[in-house]
Amino acid sequence: MQISQNNIDALNAEIKIDITAADYAPAVEKSLKNYRKNMQMPGFRPGHVPASVVKQRYGKAVLAEEINKMLQDAVYKHISENKLPVLGNPIPKEGDDVGDWDNPGDFSFTYEMGLAPEIEVNLDKKMKFDFQVIDVNDKLIDKQVRDYGRRFGKMSNPEKSGAEDLLDITVKSVDADGKVIEGGINNNATVTIEDVTDAKTLKQLVGLSKEDTVVVNPHHLTADHEALARLLGITHHDLHHFEGNVQLTINNIHHVEVAEFNQELYDKLFPAGTVTNTEEMRAKVRENMTEVFARDANWMFKRTAARQISEAINPALPDAFMKRWIALSNEKPLTEEQVEAEYPSYAQGLKWQLIESKIIEKNEIKVTMEEAVDHVKKQYAERFAQYGLPVEDDRLETMAKELLAKREEAKNVYDLLFEDKVMEFIKANCTINEVKLPFEEFLHKAQHMN
Repeated sequence: MQISQNNIDALNAEIKIDITAADYAPAVEKSLKNYRKNMQMPGFRPGHVPASVVKQRYGKAVLAEEINKMLQDAVYKHISENKLPVLGNPIPKEGDDVGDWDNPGDFSFTYEMGLAPEIEVNLDKKMKFDFQVIDVNDKLIDKQVRDYGRRFGKMSNPEKSGAEDLLDITVKSVDADGKVIEGGINNNATVTIEDVTDAKTLKQLVGLSKEDTVVVNPHHLTADHEALARLLGITHHDLHHFEGNVQLTINNIHHVEVAEFNQELYDKLFPAGTVTNTEEMRAKVRENMTEVFARDANWMFKRTAARQISEAINPALPDAFMKRWIALSNEKPLTEEQVEAEYPSYAQGLKWQLIESKIIEKNEIKVTMEEAVDHVKKQYAERFAQYGLPVEDDRLETMAKELLAKREEAKNVYDLLFEDKVMEFIKANCTINEVKLPFEEFLHKAQHMN
């Protein structure tokens, strides 16, 4: 077997593999013998079918299978030994194969490869980024205080929904035609109509009766990302990647008269004795909202900083190769138009992955197993805390290690932690300008980010 590489340019290369009969004959012969041992045919004892018959029936398929194994091994060995920065996977070059499958002898195969570009990333104080945060002002605090009052107020169940009512709903994700997606989101939750941020959606939700259904954009139901994640039954992280509409089925309607704010109510809302008057309550609300919105601010920074750096460096990609690879590797067939439509978003993400990897490598950024375990433990602890369930640290650690033993789960955790560390590195080494935005403006920017 001979392997040679031809570099078309800095981003594209070809691997040519020449195979002789001496390379594949032993494996083919061994495989045919195994077929013969298990083959049954009328007139012959099991395992004693003539070798010529076995070869006639299975020879071509076995030859193709064994040669394919050799090719795969050869390609990935060549990539590994030469440390090639391959993007996607090598794909066979159409019309370039040489060989006769009916009269096998020598074969020649060519694979196309896309290569990652050389990238130089220099992060210093000359690079400036805006860190956009939500201005937790009196208007936001007023709204949260009203919500607390309603939570413990007197409730009734009108026949039709009003602008200040609560709706018990079943949420289901739907496709572009408004049809429920089988296996998609299916969650029971509550919507506060007053939280709705879009006039059209607000109009849709007023005047509804039990068992009515309506299709809406979930991002219009509440501006609180934590609340919206709970409403959809997904994580805060996954929320930022959720697209499309949902169907709401009205299970019940609640009208609430706001409760009186007194010590009894304060102790229901906060640890007993920590809040004794309205001013202290508002201060606590400000503290809690600032903490929650900090997560959204960090998410926004990740997106804007990644885009700003990607646009500044703008690494070239083997676009034609990547489009062919996407079309070939997708589970469902894609038209050329679909590939062209999806490619810009895919390329944007790939460019950032390459830049992020370079930042990690150049600055020796690492994530330890202990950090991964602590991260998962914290997630589990927060999840149990939502239901008021205390969990011992040893149990949390066991659960975290069990999750991290799963390859895909571990990859997701490590990717997230590396992403966070890269962002902290950017904050520490570049110029960061904090910009306070009104809640509605921040929400608008978040909802319209690509």
